[in-house]
Amino acid sequence: MKKPYKYIFLLLAFIKFGCTEPAPTEIIVQDIPSDTQVDIEVLSPEPDLYVYQNGYDSIGYVAPTPTKRAIINLSGIRNTYKEYTVKRTSAFALFTDKNVKIETPNGRTIGYYSRLIGKVSFNDIGAIPLPRKVQYRWHGEIVDTLLGWVHYFTQKHGTSSLFPFPYNSNISFKLEPIVGNDVTFNIPTPEEIVGHVKVSGTRRDRNLEIALKWNSTNVGKVELVIGGLNRNEISPFPLYKIRVPDNGAISIPKSLIKTFPFDRFNQMVISFVRQKFTVDPNVNDQIVVAQTVHNIKIDVP
Repeated sequence: MKKPYKYIFLLLAFIKFGCTEPAPTEIIVQDIPSDTQVDIEVLSPEPDLYVYQNGYDSIGYVAPTPTKRAIINLSGIRNTYKEYTVKRTSAFALFTDKNVKIETPNGRTIGYYSRLIGKVSFNDIGAIPLPRKVQYRWHGEIVDTLLGWVHYFTQKHGTSSLFPFPYNSNISFKLEPIVGNDVTFNIPTPEEIVGHVKVSGTRRDRNLEIALKWNSTNVGKVELVIGGLNRNEISPFPLYKIRVPDNGAISIPKSLIKTFPFDRFNQMVISFVRQKFTVDPNVNDQIVVAQTVHNIKIDVP
């Protein structure tokens, strides 16, 4: 079993870097039995140092700091808390300049500058240029840095060719560059994922168990992102990512439950993610992904 304990960041680098203060909270995952077929990544080993500015419920895709020149992401998202569910659609295109690296004063890389190179549309709906901003901590102060621009689309309700999200279908992408010919192609979308969370036991009695279920396709794998949240916050903080076969059921390993920083977060967010990547054999320096994300927020007894 692979155990890639990678320190990874949210796509678009919407993060705050804590550079001056030690973290009282450190997450260490104990060994996982080799027969569990579970790959685990620690996303935020020191959650007191890294504070995500935008939660992954709005973007879903958790990946390293962008190193590709072109990143195109389409997300059909549902957010559930108790009996309430809200759906939304999100899409963005990011074009980075690999020659312009953005660093903190002590040399920590926080991303590459991104540029607007033309007009972007999804299913003939124009994306809006928005600034990419990141905040990091320097000598106890929060510093704002502009990382460039992103072509962004989001819609929580209403009617359009992007809402509801066209699962198990295609979304057309079009780039009208300032220089050069138009670029158009279709992006296939996955089957919608719908998750369920069953909690038994309590933290106080040290018998807490969390069982996860979802509608499986029995093809490929799904990613389960375990995050923390406080009741006065909007954006969850990703802590772990579990990659498992898309077979419809798994229990969160007890080692993760034991190391979850309940003293730091009083709620848990579990995200079920199914992705479909589009690969252009003629272009190696890009990521094109469509995904379905179901975020479920729970109060842990």
